[in-house]
Amino acid sequence: MKIILNNKEIEVPQNTTIIDLVKQYSFLNTVVGVKVNNEIVPMNDSVEANDQVIFLYPNDEDGNKIYKSGLKFVLIASIYELFGQKLEVNFEHSIDKGICFSINNYKEFSDQDVKIIKDKMQEIISADLPITKVNVSKKDAITYYKKIANYEKAQNIQNVSNIYVHLYKLKKYYNYFYTSMPYSTGVLNKYDIVYLEKNKFVLLFPVIGPKIYVPTYKHYPLNMKAFEDYKLWSNRLGVKDVCDVNYLVAHNKIKDFIMMNELYFQDIILNTAHTIYNRKNIKVVFIAGPSSSGKTTTSKKLSLALETLGINILNISLDDYYLDQIQMPPEKVKNREFENLELLDLKLFNDNLSSILKKEEVYLPKYDFVLGKKVYDIHPTKINDQTIIIIEGLHALNDKLVNIIDLKKVYKIYVSPFQTLSIDRHNHMSTIDLRLLRRIVRDNQSRGVSPTVTLNTWENVREGEEKNIFPFMGNVDTVINTSLIYEVGVLRVYVEPLLYSVDITSSAYDEANRLIEFLKIFYPIPSEYISQDSFLREFIGGSIFK
Repeated sequence: MKIILNNKEIEVPQNTTIIDLVKQYSFLNTVVGVKVNNEIVPMNDSVEANDQVIFLYPNDEDGNKIYKSGLKFVLIASIYELFGQKLEVNFEHSIDKGICFSINNYKEFSDQDVKIIKDKMQEIISADLPITKVNVSKKDAITYYKKIANYEKAQNIQNVSNIYVHLYKLKKYYNYFYTSMPYSTGVLNKYDIVYLEKNKFVLLFPVIGPKIYVPTYKHYPLNMKAFEDYKLWSNRLGVKDVCDVNYLVAHNKIKDFIMMNELYFQDIILNTAHTIYNRKNIKVVFIAGPSSSGKTTTSKKLSLALETLGINILNISLDDYYLDQIQMPPEKVKNREFENLELLDLKLFNDNLSSILKKEEVYLPKYDFVLGKKVYDIHPTKINDQTIIIIEGLHALNDKLVNIIDLKKVYKIYVSPFQTLSIDRHNHMSTIDLRLLRRIVRDNQSRGVSPTVTLNTWENVREGEEKNIFPFMGNVDTVINTSLIYEVGVLRVYVEPLLYSVDITSSAYDEANRLIEFLKIFYPIPSEYISQDSFLREFIGGSIFK
């Protein structure tokens, strides 16, 4: 019979399994999963005539999620075998190209301990052990997790309506993850572990891109501080896991928590404003971050805070300096790949900025995304000596953006939603997933873009960020964490119907289904409690800054 394998038509015998295809047509130790007709399926499934089969690798969007989950399971099993299951392994949050995790209830770790853990992981990987999926009743799963004192996992399972739940088994250990899993440990042969301090570690894995490799760890202390500060604050309030937020919803306490969350961020903005104000020489503030990080709201909130200190503010968005779409490569427009510096009208931006700093009158552009071109203000802009210019955009930290300003007069801010809320001890809330949920809602509400388009172009967006944004995030004066602990519950109300609308024949269907399953553990939170100046309003609508 004929099938389509990786976009090429081939003939295979009847009853051919996925694993047969992998063995014959690929290097077995690189394929981590397989999509058949846009859905990730078990490796022992058989293919049928005219099936479209795609191999998934550690360096593509879908394969990378599978790889990370499998690697986490191997790490957990290794630590349990070495030190016993009484140790608490917590995957705390995402970092650039890795996951930060901690090991509690043990003596202070050392680099030698890291070597012992890596040796045990390699032993499990070299043994090429199966990772098998098992279906168990909801009741049995809850009983199991209570028995091993994983109470937050038991509560998460309690909060979903499923009669049965899917667990994965590796050796004698059971666990669940919010992705599909590799069929065996043998494919998980590229990784690294870096020891930080105080029983904290970083698990590194292959990155998304043209090659399969594990990057060298690069420490960003300001990013880590933004994570740790937010985590300490939420832990003081007793909110660590999703079940804690669900408890607040169920007991009518979420409104007060939302207000506390907003006050926490208002304090960060005010402190940043005072820092800039006290540096009397600052004339330009650059604010950058990846897609859906809350750059617009950050810049507007910071503007208001500075104005209360008596400073005049001129806001400039780099989005207004996109080339007219007729000047862009057609494939960039079609795929909504706007994360490239070359798509900005850099000459116009630098000419405008130079004139503004000379206190000349300038007619500034405004980009119309519906028309796909710039339109210009009918009134000129001119600043005085008491003015600070705030420039926000994806590329605001890029060294190639501008070179006409004395760096002593510049203050740089990196913003990103560094979510510290855990799903449970072994499943963290991915910053990438949070930004994706935000973007799906915003694209649909503000730009009329379907969730299918957003999901299908997300990998291109991520590649653009890796090239044009993340390399510059280390050279900043401060980092602002724009995540809100409660926000996924609010986003669920908006994004869930959009995800259900993704057609089963779409290449985005499996990713949409993964997000739907993931959202089930979050109690819905009504948006009526969200203030008009909240970061979240930038995505769900109703912001006073629009």
